[in-house]
Amino acid sequence: MRFKVFGRSLGLRLTASVAAITLAQLATPALAQTDAPAGQDDSGAQAQEPAEIVVTGSRIARPEFDTVQPTQVVGAAQIESRGYTNVGQALREIPAFGPPGNSSVGAQSSFGPSQTFVDFFGLGSQRTLVLVNGRRFVSSNTASIFGPVNPGTQVDLNNIPTTLVQRIETVAIGGAPIYGSDAIAGTVNIILKKDYQGLEVGGQYGVSERGDAPEARLNFLAGKNFAEGRGNIVVSGEYNHTSGLVANDRAITARGNFFGTPPASAGSPFARLLYPQQRYSAFTSGGVPFVDDDYSVQRSGLQNAAGQYLQFGPNGTLVPLDLGTVLRQGYISSGGNGFNLPAQNNLLTSSERYIASAQLNYAFTDHIRFFGEGWYTHTKGVNLIDQPNYNTALFDAAGTPDGNLIVSLDNPYLNAADRATIASQLPAGQNEFYVGRALNDLTTGRAEARIETYRFVGGLAGDFGIGDRNFTWEASVNYGRSQTRGRNYELDNQNFFNAIDAVADASGNITCRPGVTNSTADTISKTCAPLNVLGSGQASQAARDYIFAIARPVSTNEQLVFNANVTGAVAKLFGNDVSISAGYEHRREKTSFDPGSFYYGQDNGDGTRTQYGRSIPIDPISGRFHTNEAFGELVVPFVTAQNGINWLKTVEFDGAARYVDNSLSGGDWAWTAGGRLGFISDLTFRGNYTRSIRSPAITEAFNPTSRAFDNGRDPCDANYSTSGPNPSVRQANCRAAGIDPTTFVSNYSNFTIPVTVSGNPGLRNEVANSWTVGAIVQPRFAKSLTVAVDWINIKLKDAIVSLGGDDILNACYDSSSYPNSFCGLVTRDVNGQITGIQEGYYNASSYETTGLTVTAAYRLPLSRLGMSSNGVAGLSVNYFYRDKLQQRVGIGDINHLAGEIGYPHHSGTANLTYEGDRFNGLIQAQYIGKGAYDVDEAANARNIMGVSDWWVFNATLGVRVNQQFGMKLIVDNVFDVKPPFPAPAGAGTTTYFSGILGRYARVAASVKF
Repeated sequence: MRFKVFGRSLGLRLTASVAAITLAQLATPALAQTDAPAGQDDSGAQAQEPAEIVVTGSRIARPEFDTVQPTQVVGAAQIESRGYTNVGQALREIPAFGPPGNSSVGAQSSFGPSQTFVDFFGLGSQRTLVLVNGRRFVSSNTASIFGPVNPGTQVDLNNIPTTLVQRIETVAIGGAPIYGSDAIAGTVNIILKKDYQGLEVGGQYGVSERGDAPEARLNFLAGKNFAEGRGNIVVSGEYNHTSGLVANDRAITARGNFFGTPPASAGSPFARLLYPQQRYSAFTSGGVPFVDDDYSVQRSGLQNAAGQYLQFGPNGTLVPLDLGTVLRQGYISSGGNGFNLPAQNNLLTSSERYIASAQLNYAFTDHIRFFGEGWYTHTKGVNLIDQPNYNTALFDAAGTPDGNLIVSLDNPYLNAADRATIASQLPAGQNEFYVGRALNDLTTGRAEARIETYRFVGGLAGDFGIGDRNFTWEASVNYGRSQTRGRNYELDNQNFFNAIDAVADASGNITCRPGVTNSTADTISKTCAPLNVLGSGQASQAARDYIFAIARPVSTNEQLVFNANVTGAVAKLFGNDVSISAGYEHRREKTSFDPGSFYYGQDNGDGTRTQYGRSIPIDPISGRFHTNEAFGELVVPFVTAQNGINWLKTVEFDGAARYVDNSLSGGDWAWTAGGRLGFISDLTFRGNYTRSIRSPAITEAFNPTSRAFDNGRDPCDANYSTSGPNPSVRQANCRAAGIDPTTFVSNYSNFTIPVTVSGNPGLRNEVANSWTVGAIVQPRFAKSLTVAVDWINIKLKDAIVSLGGDDILNACYDSSSYPNSFCGLVTRDVNGQITGIQEGYYNASSYETTGLTVTAAYRLPLSRLGMSSNGVAGLSVNYFYRDKLQQRVGIGDINHLAGEIGYPHHSGTANLTYEGDRFNGLIQAQYIGKGAYDVDEAANARNIMGVSDWWVFNATLGVRVNQQFGMKLIVDNVFDVKPPFPAPAGAGTTTYFSGILGRYARVAASVKF
C-alpha cells in the first residue's frame, strides 16, 4: 500500500463539432478557423476559405498548410459543441497528450486541488509550454516539493475561459526557438477571440445518469467597436461550479479491487493476484486493541470467548474483527470488516471558478495600434477525501505521533465488560493496552485551496515600409501574478495526546488529565477537552476544536516579460518573398512558498524544528531568475505555386534560432531547421530537426534539504527481484548486500520510510534533440480532403529529476558495477530494511519517445450530392501510434512506458458531424488501445497483466431556433460503457474516468444580441 506523504501523512480527438466548420475545425494539421462576423449566421461560414494565420511555432504568417511541424487545431465550434468547461478537456482528447499532470480527477495535492496541467507526449507537464495569444502566462504551480505536479512554470488551464477561446493550436517539438524554454515536448497556444461585436449570454448544466456530479456554467461575451471602428473592446465573464465524487459514489471503485500478495498457502505461481475488498487489520476506524506494540492481529490481537478477534465498533464497544482472506503480509486482507482503504479515494474534486477578462485594441493611426489584456481568475478547489492520519505499529513505536496509541485500563470511556475482556489477556502487571487506529472520523483528507490570478498585457504594434518592403512590429510587456492559499484542518500532536489522556474527576465527569501543557501551535481552541478514540465519531466539537489547527500554506508566482519583434520580407528569390522575424525578450520569474506556521513546525532554537502535526516540518522556499533572449526566424521559399514547374511544386527552407542567457543555468542555444518539398500539388513532404532546452525551475534549484516520506518497489523484495532489465544481475547484487531476494519482504514496498529531498543550484539546462518527418496529402480528386502523417522522435538528455527512491534503488541494484554512487544514497539496517534514501534534483535522467501522428479531415457540402439542403457533413480522424516512451535514470533500469495504461500504443478519435440551417450534430468515437500495468514486470508478477482496448462514444445534438438563440444536448459515454476489466484496480482512474463516471448529459443554451 502507499500512504501519502503529505497532508494526511504528507505523504482522436480534435473534432469537428459542427459541419459549418472549415477544414481547420476538423483538426487538420496546421489549420485554424476564422469566426464569422458578429450577427452573421454561422452557416454563412460554410463557403469561407480559411484565412492566413500565424501558426504556433512561427512568427511568420503563411497559409495554414505551409508548416514544417505537426500542428493540430481545436476551434471555437469544437469547444462549444463538446461543452468543454476547461481547455484541458479539449487537449486530453488529443491522443498525443498523455494523462494530465494534474486535473480535477483522482487524488489531489492539498497544495493545489483541481488545478489542470497538460502533458504532451507523456514527457512531463513541465516540458509542455502553454501560451495565450503567443505570449507566456504566469504559472500557478506550487513551488513546494509537495505540490500537485513536478516543479516548473506550468500554466493552470483553469485560468482560461473556454467561451473566449477562438482556437487552440498545438505544435510538436518546434516551439523552443520561437518561444524559449519549456517547449521540449511541444507548445500549446490558446488564441482568444478579438474584434468581437455584439453580446452573447450562455448557460450550461450537466449531471450524471446517477444524479450526481452536477456541473454548471454561466458565461457572457460582449464586444463593441468605437472611435469610428479604430477601437474595439471585448469583455467576458465565466462562472463554473462542479460538485465532486468519492470512491464510494461508484460501485466499480467502492468494490475495492486490488492486486495483493497471496498467502503462501495459496500456492500461486503469481506474485500478486486480483482480489476484491481491500481491507487492513493493523488499524480500523474504531481501533484494534493489541496486547503488545504490534500490527499483527493474529500475533497480538485480542479475542472474545468464541475465539474471534476484536476491534472497537463505532459506539466504542468491542465487536468481532473479521479478517476475511488474510494475505501474505498478515495485515492486508480481501474482505472482512477491517479498514476500507480504497474508500478513502477522491474521484472528482469540487471546484468553483470566476473568470473575468477584457481586451482592448485601438489604432492610433493606420500604422500604429495599442493592444491590452486584463485578467482576473478566482478558483476554489476542494479535495473531498484522502487517506487519514494513522496510529499503527507499521509506522512507528507506540506513543509516538504515528505509532500505536497507548490506552490505560482506567480509561473512563472503556466500559466494564470490555475492560475485563482486555485485562484478562494482558500479561500480569500490565495495565495498558495498544490500539491501532485510522483517524478517518477526524482527519478526512479534505483539502481546500483558493487561487487568485492577475494578468496584464500591454503593447504597441504596427507596420512600416522600407522601400517596397513592408514590415510588421510589436513590443509588449506582460505581467502576471498567481497566488494559491491553502486551508487545511490538521491534527496537532501534543493537544491530541493531551485530549486522549482522559480521566474521571471526583464528580465522575470525564476531563483531560490535570496539568496538561498545550501546544504552541495556533489551534482552534486552547481549552483541553477529552477525546474518546475508542470507536468512531465519538469526538465532541470541543475536543475537535482543541486538537485541530488550520494550516494556511501560501504559494506565490510572479512573471514579467518584455518582448519586441519585427517581421517582414527582406528579399526576393526566384520571385518569392524571403521572410525573416527577429526579436528580443527579457523574462523574470519569481516564486515563493510559505508553508505557514503550522506546517513549518516549532522552532527549537538550535537549528532544528519539531512538527506540530503528522507531517514533517515543511520548509519555505523562494527564488528568482531572469533571462535575456535573442531570437530570429527565416523562411526561404525556393519554389512555390508562383514559380513552380511541372515536376517540382514546392521547395522551402525554414530555420529559427534563439539564444537564452539564464541567470541560473547560463547561456544556451535552441534552434530548428527544416523544410517542405513537393513534386506534385497533391503531396507535400515536410520535416525538421530541433534542439530545444528547459531551464531549471526555482524549486529544483533552490529547495532546501527537506524531510519527506516515500515508498515504492524495493528491487530486493521478493515481488520485484525477478523484474528489471536483467533479473539475475538484480538478484546477485541484492545477495551481495546480504539480502535473500527470494524471501525478503521490504517495508519500503508496503509503507512509507523517511527520505530527504534537496535542491541543486548547479543544475544545467535540459537538452532535447528531436526531429519530425511527414507528408500532407490533398488529392485533387477528393476536394476538401486533407491527410497528414508525421513521425516524431524526441531524445531528451540531462533531464532534471528528483531522484526518487525507486530511481535510486534501480540504478544501484540493476547495475553491473555494484556498488556504485547510487548505492551510497541508500541506508539499510541489519535486517536489510531501508531506513533512509537521499533524494534530490539532478541532471540524471534521459527520455526518448517516438510515434506516428495521423490526422485526416473531410467536409462535404450536401449540395454536391444534388441535395437541396445547404447542410455540410464532416469527418475527422486523429490517430496516434506511440512506438516508444521510456525513461532511464543514470545507468539504471530503463522504464518502458509505451504500452502501459495511460500510454497505449494505439489511440485515436473519429468524429462524424452535420451542420444545417436548423440542426447540427456530432457523433464521436474515442479509442484507447490495450494497456499493461507495467511492461517491465516479470511474466508471473500478477495474474492479470493489463487491460483490453476500450471504446467510448459521445454525441451532440444542436437546434438553432433562429440566428439569436440555440440549444444543445451533449451526452458523454452514450452507451454507459465501463472501464476495461479490472481497471481502475492497479491504475487507470484518470484514463478511464468517463467509464467510471458513466453516462453524463449536459444541456446548453446561448442567446446572441
